[in-house]
Parts: sequence; C-alpha cells; structure tokens
Amino acid sequence: MEKSNSRLSQRQVAYALTSFLLGVWTWKKVNAVSGPLFEPVIAACTNPDIPLEDFASTTGYHVYDPRVGLKVFDLLVCIITQFLLELRETYPAGILTWGAIVVVTMPLSILTTAEGGRAGARGPIRYSVIMGLLFQLFGISVIFPMIWLPSFVFGEGKRGSPLTLFRVVMAALFTLPSLILTVTVFVAPTESQLWTTAAGMLGGPILAMFGLVLFRDGSSELAPTEENAKTSSAVIRNTNKMMMVLGFVGWYTLVAIAYRSYGTSIGNLWNDIWVNAGPSVAFMTIDAGVLYLAILMFIAYRHGESKAAKALFLTTILGPATAICFVFIEMENEIELKFAASFPDDKKKD
Repeated sequence: MEKSNSRLSQRQVAYALTSFLLGVWTWKKVNAVSGPLFEPVIAACTNPDIPLEDFASTTGYHVYDPRVGLKVFDLLVCIITQFLLELRETYPAGILTWGAIVVVTMPLSILTTAEGGRAGARGPIRYSVIMGLLFQLFGISVIFPMIWLPSFVFGEGKRGSPLTLFRVVMAALFTLPSLILTVTVFVAPTESQLWTTAAGMLGGPILAMFGLVLFRDGSSELAPTEENAKTSSAVIRNTNKMMMVLGFVGWYTLVAIAYRSYGTSIGNLWNDIWVNAGPSVAFMTIDAGVLYLAILMFIAYRHGESKAAKALFLTTILGPATAICFVFIEMENEIELKFAASFPDDKKKD
C-alpha cells in the first residue's frame, strides 16, 4: 500500500510541476511577443494627464469604456480594447486565433465549474470568481496550467460526488456571454459605443463576475446518494453533448474562414498567425496552443495517457472542443460507474 501511495504522490508531483512550468514558460513567452504592443499602450493608459474624452485624439489609441472596468480594472479594459482592435483589423488571422481560444475554452467552463463544486474540493479550484479574474488578468493559458491544474492535482474533490442542477446549468450558460461578445467585437463597427463596451467586457472583469451566482450553491453539501450522483452525472454528460455541437460548429466556421483565405496552404496560414504575426495575433496563437496542451495534460492525469491520445486523434476530425467534450463524456461515464459501485446493492435485501 505504501508503494502504491508513493507512486501516486510521484505522479501528482510530476504532473503538477510540469503543468506549473508550462504556465511559467507561457507567461514569459506571451510577454516577449506582446511587449511591442503592451508597453506603449500601458504608458498611455496610465498617463494621469490625459482625460478620457481626449484619450483617442491625444494618444492615437482607441477610446475605452471605463464603466466595464469597475474602477479597479480600468487599465485592463484600456489594454484589452487596443488588443482586440488589432485582432479585429488583422483579418483573417485575428478572428482565427481569437476564435480558436474561444473554441478550446468551451469544455473548460463545464470542467472548472463542476470540479470546484465537488465535495472535498479545496484550494483555488473552489473559487471561480478569483480564478476567472486571474484568467482575464494574466491569460487563461498562463493561469490554467500554472495554478488551476496543479491546484486540482492536490485539491481534487471526491470523484463522482453529486452537483446541483443549478451549478451544472450555469457551467454551460457561462460560455454564452463570451460567445455573444466575440461575435459583437468581430462584427460591430469599431467606432461604435457597442463595440467599445463589448471589447471592454470581453477582456475585462465583467465575465469573471458571473461566477458570483455560485456563491450560495450547495453542491459540496449535497447528499452523496446514488440517485443524486446519477442525476448530476447525466446532466454533465448532456451539457457536454450540447457543447460538442457548439464546438463543432465554431471550429468548422474557423476552418471555412481559413480555407477561403489560404486554401490548402498551411505555410501561408502559419506565416500569418505566427511567423509574420503582430503582437496580438502571436499572443493568441500561443494562448490557444498552450491551453489545448494543458487540457490534454489534465485528461492524461485524470484518466491516463491513452485518453489524452484519443482526444488528440479526434481533434483532427472533430475539432478541439468536440473531441475534448467527447472524452469528457467517456470519463464521466467511468467515474459514475465507480462512484455508484461504492453504494450497497439494496436489491439483494429484497
């Protein structure tokens, strides 16, 4: 038994440390590629001598909406507005890279919201608002591997423990605001107030605040009965199925955009999203790639390397979100069976 616990501990340390180092590398890399954009923008956004009404004419940057910064995060809103403007004006690389991260994050809303509510969960994974703010401030591709995944490795709750219907439904609904805002940012006229507000909300603190609705959620205190476990597991599977459809449509929309612009030339696509990419586009290319890799690491840790390999293979056919959700559904089935097996078979008593 001691030998088994020792192996488990070594595996935990290996995955947590590797994930943490991936987050550190990503932080250094994205700062290196985004420096040419962020440094002058930060200087302009923090200049106390420039009133908001003169910001655009004085700095040459796009005006931002401080109302969605909640005072504390005005700098973040100012920066993300310029960031999204560059993505919007760099077609098709901007929409392709931002769209890719939106698609890759679809399964994460369900994952992070569900695991934070499991009975026995501890540490940062329990606090969705704090994690959401960190995702927005430093980038999800930095915080997910650096903080969330290591925290999950050492603070995971009881696998298969039931969740409230409210929590699972909200996990799915949390994806809708970012989808709506993304469409707005890439469709609405950039000189409109609608665009300015949507850009500030998309990259600012507002999205993270949606997690406040979970403050009174009682999933961790829900009675661990077989019926409750099966009910919540079924809802999680159905929610992932819905996300599979959204992810499939989203991914192949991006594929269609890429095909119209580049045909079958992967080289030209790569030049635009990395080799000759501007700071915002290069940032998002790293963001999407690292986050996808980090999710594969989660799958490998949780259910073995073969499951991660399966998700990787299915991605080539279904796209990243649909492939990951497909594997998540399989994982949920296996977890439900193991959790249900822990209950006595009352039928034998009849």
